[in-house]
Amino acid sequence: ISVYPRSKKYQRTTKYKQMKESITSLQNPLVKEILGVQQKAARRKSSGIFVAEGRREVSLAMANGFVSQHLLVCRELFQDDPNYPVLVDDATHNTVYVSRKVYNKLAYREDAEGIMIVGSQKTHSLKRIRLSDNPMILVLEGIEKPGNLGAVLRTADAAGVDALLLCNAKTDLYNPNAIRASMGCTFTVNVGICNTGEFIQWVTDSKLWKNRLPVVYATALQNSTNYMDAVFHGPVILAFGEEAQGLSEEMRRVASKAIHIPMAGSIDSLNLAASLAILTFEAVRQRRTAQNDCR
Repeated sequence: ISVYPRSKKYQRTTKYKQMKESITSLQNPLVKEILGVQQKAARRKSSGIFVAEGRREVSLAMANGFVSQHLLVCRELFQDDPNYPVLVDDATHNTVYVSRKVYNKLAYREDAEGIMIVGSQKTHSLKRIRLSDNPMILVLEGIEKPGNLGAVLRTADAAGVDALLLCNAKTDLYNPNAIRASMGCTFTVNVGICNTGEFIQWVTDSKLWKNRLPVVYATALQNSTNYMDAVFHGPVILAFGEEAQGLSEEMRRVASKAIHIPMAGSIDSLNLAASLAILTFEAVRQRRTAQNDCR
């Protein structure tokens, strides 16, 4: 597992590993460092650390190979959940117990679940993306709202897509609000992070695609066809732009076809996450039907 190196400041907090006495002070260095990681994207980037709270989120992170630097547990609040198991006494998790006051300072919701993970981020280069023989990939260009990113991650997980690629993202994958909105799917989806130029080079590499380049569908309001007329059977990429500006000119040029969702009311478009869910599950429906017809 490839993870970012820890910052020197973060490394100093490792003296709290295996601490059995609860941290009770809000001035504790570990508490301050965690708050910084939660609140500042630059701190998350420089330290290579993320913070996620809740049994489901912690369990999914660990089940998908994310390394725990610290597991924070509040004895007063934490209860086991058989659906999302966490072995809090496992020595490899570096469990640190905290008081209720400290936990509530760090947590988004007061008195909720009593467990959070301080973990190492993975690397997300395109070189590490592994695809099936007939892949389906989602691309977000310029996404800026953590809530939208989290909702997209949930859809990507539910649909079982091969990968979600973030191009020129204006929010980071490990933003606490994105993790929270994803219901832990930040840790279950195969995510690549790149700029638009890197994506174009990747998607047009015939050797990578074994001379079977994917069909790239760009979402656009103008000069596009109804999504229900599109065919999503083979290797396919669905590309979505930010809500205000849409896809860049570079992304539209690399697209094979442009599609839209017809609107019957007064507005001309849907929220990004809603549009993506509709198109993604139409593609899933077609692909499953095609598979069943071949049996």
